[in-house]
Amino acid sequence: MGRRRKSRESAIQCLYQWEITGTAPKLILEGYWGNHDRIRDGESHDLTDTDLEKASEVPEELKVRLEHAGVCTDSILVEISRRVGSDNQAALVDRIVFATSLVLGTVAHVKEIDAMISEHARHWRMNRLGLVEKSILRLGGYELVYEEETPAAVVIDEAVELAKRFSDPDAGSFVNGVLDGMSKHTGA
Repeated sequence: MGRRRKSRESAIQCLYQWEITGTAPKLILEGYWGNHDRIRDGESHDLTDTDLEKASEVPEELKVRLEHAGVCTDSILVEISRRVGSDNQAALVDRIVFATSLVLGTVAHVKEIDAMISEHARHWRMNRLGLVEKSILRLGGYELVYEEETPAAVVIDEAVELAKRFSDPDAGSFVNGVLDGMSKHTGA
């Protein structure tokens, strides 16, 4: 699985949490990336002096990228420091930075994106959409309209795969239809 797909999966999970809790997106991102591996591995959320010492060893250029993305916290640096090798650390930073840009961009444009989804999700009101599907459509809508570097066909395919993975298999065709309509409408 590619890095960008993993970033999109992370972004969907953060957008889902944002929709449910209403928590500020940056706090969700910081919690997601700062505790992700420790939660999965059943470890304590508390950072030790050893953790912070290892975090200080993360290369400066990676810290700068995280600061630029707005998500450079001790807990995230600890997660990065746990990766062996600078290539693995850089790959994780790539994922974090891309997912962060997707989440913050989607949330910043959510009203416009929701209007487009409503227009193209025929016979479906936004409040009737499942939260997973809504998060996937929002992310795909954001990429189609505001992220020009990824071709529309790739955005739609990625969204369909996310729908199949996180929802039911039939959600893929619904997501495909809505995003395809949005793509044609926006000229993406």
